[in-house]
Amino acid sequence: MSWWPGWNSIEGAAKWGDIFFWLGFAFLVLLAGCEVLSKVYSWRKDTLLALHDNLTAIAQTVRAKQTERFEAPERQDAEAAPPRAPAPEADRTEMPPVPPPQPQEIPRESDPPSRSPEQVARLPERSPRGLTEAQKKSIIGILSPFRGQKFSVVCIAGDPEGKRIGEEIVTVLRAAGWDFSEAGVAEATYNKEPIGLSLMVNAGQIVTPSVLRPVAMLVKAFADAGLMQRNGALADANIPRDRIEVRVGRNRNPPPP
Repeated sequence: MSWWPGWNSIEGAAKWGDIFFWLGFAFLVLLAGCEVLSKVYSWRKDTLLALHDNLTAIAQTVRAKQTERFEAPERQDAEAAPPRAPAPEADRTEMPPVPPPQPQEIPRESDPPSRSPEQVARLPERSPRGLTEAQKKSIIGILSPFRGQKFSVVCIAGDPEGKRIGEEIVTVLRAAGWDFSEAGVAEATYNKEPIGLSLMVNAGQIVTPSVLRPVAMLVKAFADAGLMQRNGALADANIPRDRIEVRVGRNRNPPPP
């Protein structure tokens, strides 16, 4: 082993001993860092898988609703038209060609589950909504990657419970870095009052990735906390682009289907 560097010298042996000690320590630190990075990337993989599943589910729901809206008028026309009896041969005359029917504009069904105020009053009231500290931390962790996302919160005018949970939602989303430029929780009146919590997104951007991803994760965060159903994201042409509206409805049990 005499060919090893510094093997036959006191100073050389001391120097190379220190070098190998610190080199081994550096590799130990590198090993610990690699273990930590492996765990972090594993968590990121799970988050991306959940995001992919939510995006796929929302996209399929939107396509199904669009298909149903376009097929419904055709089915109604087919059911409403009574069968026409054939005319006798002697009475048949040449008729001018009938122009094809003009396509009708299909209204978007963008309202969340709703009922008239009288119907809502008859539904059983639920316990006041709220978020625990653990739920708040979980929501902040899920939504932090989408910092800067604009949002607004609207509740029913004169509903103190809805306004309180709306203010709590504003605080949590702001802590996640989301952009809330409003003066506070807005209040609105509805002919048919919404029930529960729902998310409203601009109809032209419901499938835009920049909006669909934060919407999917917001649905997941609120659904995991028990605030809303997993199919509570709806399209509305009146919502500003690049904005998500959190609509806080009455705190009632959902009506039976």
